[in-house]
Amino acid sequence: MGHYSYLVIGNYQFVYTRSHYSSELAALFSEDDRQYIPASETLAEDWDEEGCTFGYFTTAHALRQRLQVQGYTSRRAHADAAEGLARWRAKYNAQLELRERQEQEGGKDPFADLAREPRELVDLLADIRTAIGPHQPISAFATSREYLTYEDRFAEAAQDVDSLYWETDTRSVIRLLIDQAPDDTVVGLDLGALTGCCVHLDPTQPIAGPTRERQLASLPSDAPVIVLTEGSSDSRLLTKAMHLTHPHLDGFLRFIDYTGSGAEGSVSALGRMVKAFIAAGVANRFVAIADNDTAAHLHLAELKSRPLPEGCRLLHYPELPLLADYPILDPTSSRTTRGDVNGIAGSLEMYLGREVLTIDGSLAPVHLTPIPEAKSHQGALSPHHKRRVQKAFDKKVKRALNGQPSDGADWSGVHAVIESIVHAFD
Repeated sequence: MGHYSYLVIGNYQFVYTRSHYSSELAALFSEDDRQYIPASETLAEDWDEEGCTFGYFTTAHALRQRLQVQGYTSRRAHADAAEGLARWRAKYNAQLELRERQEQEGGKDPFADLAREPRELVDLLADIRTAIGPHQPISAFATSREYLTYEDRFAEAAQDVDSLYWETDTRSVIRLLIDQAPDDTVVGLDLGALTGCCVHLDPTQPIAGPTRERQLASLPSDAPVIVLTEGSSDSRLLTKAMHLTHPHLDGFLRFIDYTGSGAEGSVSALGRMVKAFIAAGVANRFVAIADNDTAAHLHLAELKSRPLPEGCRLLHYPELPLLADYPILDPTSSRTTRGDVNGIAGSLEMYLGREVLTIDGSLAPVHLTPIPEAKSHQGALSPHHKRRVQKAFDKKVKRALNGQPSDGADWSGVHAVIESIVHAFD
């Protein structure tokens, strides 16, 4: 057989890998699935043991459920396989056309007929189900030719699976194969042939566990950073802003989508969401970003005092020069003064641009409310001004996306917010 590892399902083998093993397949097993039975009770010094049993084995039911929770459902596996077969068929047809053209020209490419013509998926799966089941002995056939024909069907099925494997997601192929087996069928990654000379796979060392750990370790860097905000308005507006100020990050930063979820929006809810993400061990790196105001600092103080996981960052909107000298409406005298509202009234609306904050020729003032426990004030735009600012920003984004940006449009605030998220893990 040579130095190969392969997927065992019942009585048949699939997905051969020469001189190594598929890391995606290995990561589907746990160290509890490990089986190692030496060829002899005494290990040779170089553990070169022809014929030992070594690999990871479980049931079809267990492996199917592991694939299911990773999102590899039967529906996905069939859809991926259909796309893979389409790619395979297109290559076959292109090669067939090339061969016919060369024959018409009096020559023939010796490699032109190497490709196998793909079968219908339903026929392939039927042969796989039969191959996985109880193997028929020679005595069950009238002639040796019938038996060889029976064997050839499964050999062709295995070849077809290998061809499909190169055109389809690895785990989708595995799910497709596992779905053809009864729940109690033994399935496994057979590594026995890799323990002989020239391959040097140490059967005393764990493989599945470390492979799974490496797979999980790569996820945070490969998956988009999730950004949690205080509510739906912040997520919606920041998503729009990112498309204008940082379009290259589309698909790399993902703001939580509250639409249709009924999720509450507040700084308290944000704190609970962060705790839930931490408790769930969410693999993605995530950033929680809150208003830069008194209420947000007060509510998140306890959470910020805790050690946070490496993949989590808790931020407030950054200090903004515009807010260092901003109109403030005194709650006692109704007189407008100016002052630094960074850390007091830094809700997202204050970052949407000077021109959208300008209403009837003047910057919309911040209204202050005392917060005795913080010995400070909480500042915010009036509800009426807040709605007007958001609508003005929506129009500003729409114009920019249509190629008609306003002269002197101020994007510095939202640009600073996105930059703070980008550099959260510095």
